[in-house]
Amino acid sequence: MDIVAALGVVVGGCAFYTSMRVASRVNAGRRLPYWRNPDVPSATAIGLRALGVFLVALSAGFLPPTIGYWSAVVSAAALAPGIMAIPAHNRRVAALE
Repeated sequence: MDIVAALGVVVGGCAFYTSMRVASRVNAGRRLPYWRNPDVPSATAIGLRALGVFLVALSAGFLPPTIGYWSAVVSAAALAPGIMAIPAHNRRVAALE
């Protein structure tokens, strides 16, 4: 079960990162906001984001018996690349302006 939970965290993190990349490509030339939907919403990005967060949260919920409170760190680490894609995109947009 631990391997399945770890795999779920990895797959969820990948889905979350992919959703941010899709949103970045759809909103090329526009800044991505942190706390609301972008100017041009994408159903694919929203679906992947929901799937990614769901998989990470569900899978990390099965990890505490094995790794304890470190499951919170694993969850944050799985979502960090997707979250860091927003400022990277905004820096690229600012450089083009």
